[in-house]
Amino acid sequence: MCVVFGVSAAGKLGGGRWRAFMASTGLLRLLPPSLRTWAAGAVVVAEPAIAAALAGAVVLGDPLAEVAGFAGAAALLMVFTGAIVMSLRRGDRTPCRCFGAGATPLGWPHVMRNAVLLIVAGVGLAGAAAGGAPQPGAALVSGVAGGAFGLLLVRFDDLVDLFRPATRVGDGVRGNR
Repeated sequence: MCVVFGVSAAGKLGGGRWRAFMASTGLLRLLPPSLRTWAAGAVVVAEPAIAAALAGAVVLGDPLAEVAGFAGAAALLMVFTGAIVMSLRRGDRTPCRCFGAGATPLGWPHVMRNAVLLIVAGVGLAGAAAGGAPQPGAALVSGVAGGAFGLLLVRFDDLVDLFRPATRVGDGVRGNR
């Protein structure tokens, strides 16, 4: 989760990435124009805060930070998933700017990715709420596995494209989009 929210926050900051993210929130038309900048700013503040809480929980062994990180992740993912579902039901397929300047239109695979992340957040929250001191070896294995899984989810759009059938354009094969 830390990797996913950290990469997501970094992908929205800096130069054209912030403008692209802001533009995508306007295209979704889920909020009135007066609230779009506020909502985008809230996302850009919440994502690194969640990543920092989860990293702090690991580094400092702070159970409160762990609960806050997983609860914040679950809440934000529910909002994102609801926004995606509402957009898809309206027929809006604005490019997903989930991790920066991606050009992949919103689709049901994004809902599936978020469902997987919600399950991870729920399991993490349940584990954090149960308490107990983590064992260093188990924490290391979990961290490495979670980081690798997080990177796969960050590149989810590319993985979905990899398994889509190629489309023919003229006499040649044009790729997976």
